[in-house]
Amino acid sequence: MGSNHFEKLDEEGRALHDSWDHIARVVVLVTLLAGVVWGACTALRQLVHAVLAPLMHASEEGTLAGAATLVVALVAGALVRGLLMRREEWRAVAGDGMETALANYHVTYEYEGDDPQPRYERPAFVLAARKFLATFLTLGSGASGGLEAPLVMVSESISAGFARVFRIRSEYELRTYQLAGISAAVATLLGAPFTGALFATEVAYGDRIIYRKLAYALWAGVVCWWLNNWLKGRYEPLFIGPTHSPTYSAGELGASALVAVAVSVPVALGFGMTMARLQALVGRLRPAWHAVVCAVAAGAIALVLFKVAGLAPKHILGIGEETLADILLDKEELGAWWLVALILLGKVVTTGLTMVGRGSAGMLIPSMFLGGVAGALVAKLLNLLGGPHLDPALFAVVGIGSSLVAVVGVPLAAIALVFEVFGKAFGPPAIVACGVTYLVTLRIKIYKHQRSSPAPLADESG
Repeated sequence: MGSNHFEKLDEEGRALHDSWDHIARVVVLVTLLAGVVWGACTALRQLVHAVLAPLMHASEEGTLAGAATLVVALVAGALVRGLLMRREEWRAVAGDGMETALANYHVTYEYEGDDPQPRYERPAFVLAARKFLATFLTLGSGASGGLEAPLVMVSESISAGFARVFRIRSEYELRTYQLAGISAAVATLLGAPFTGALFATEVAYGDRIIYRKLAYALWAGVVCWWLNNWLKGRYEPLFIGPTHSPTYSAGELGASALVAVAVSVPVALGFGMTMARLQALVGRLRPAWHAVVCAVAAGAIALVLFKVAGLAPKHILGIGEETLADILLDKEELGAWWLVALILLGKVVTTGLTMVGRGSAGMLIPSMFLGGVAGALVAKLLNLLGGPHLDPALFAVVGIGSSLVAVVGVPLAAIALVFEVFGKAFGPPAIVACGVTYLVTLRIKIYKHQRSSPAPLADESG
């Protein structure tokens, strides 16, 4: 039976079953690749944080100088990006980069035979460097957005260049390194190796898990997890998890499904609609002015909310990690439901302005941010109506996971994220919410290059 199964394997499967020497070589190369990707991702994250922290601190002083510093930084970043985007080769790094990464991954499927050359003909290390710089100019200047999707593009490009340097002549092996690189990037950012590996395989193939590639992706994630821990005190996890009892009532599980259907899905779709409206509005201006106008508008929104409602600009601009941490820990300063609602609306608009202004920032982390904020908002509003008390932190966690499913369609990765980052106590409601969200959004694809497996039988074996 085993020998019959082996005979049915395609070339990709045979390559991965070739010999222990081959497996050992791939493991060594994946280890080296994971280290390179970890270094690039950690450097970008640390650079953005190093510049963003003093900028946001200055904007919270409530002085004219602090407000001017924020606006000048936003405009300066937009001007430099605008100048770079005039060159055709730089335009590929605008946006979140997920579409480009997926297109570059699937390009080898579009040609007959086992040939990685179609990917090698496209930019690799140069593309990664451009995306790195464009993302730093965007997020480092205070614009609203996330790091995950840009890092997916950076890691895929590094992986392709890595394979070319080591003269990999098999497209099957090339794709193994591409998935391992993406897994390494996500694991570096989230500190969750299992989530990173599942995300890489689910986002590349919308309808299946390729287990032999998953094995190498898992190893890449573990390497990056170890490197993160090696940093010790210098590494900060993306999310700081709250605590919760492992016992849930039927009402809490039902409310989790409600968050998925009535919050996460509409928030994800509403985010897309807001971007379309902003695109139509900004499109009336000359393209050369798009980046600057969007930067000024985002800064103005953050400063107005700071003046009127006392919301610090860090809640409306930037990556939003501190805001999520405050909501997850149920900080008193964000206890009022209307403050959370203002954060939700403000973040939707400022992130949309970043994307419309051709900024290099991701939509995945903002979508998870919006889902978490919206989930906490629902809990606060339901508590006002009376009945059993609902924990806002619980529904923030549920919103984070289900929003990731709504935007990218990666239910297993979203559930793994909750288990790895927040703990098993949050597992049952996350499973309910992510499962419901996946069923509701099954036919919705935000990224057009996220496709089903082109060769299901082949990929099942490799």
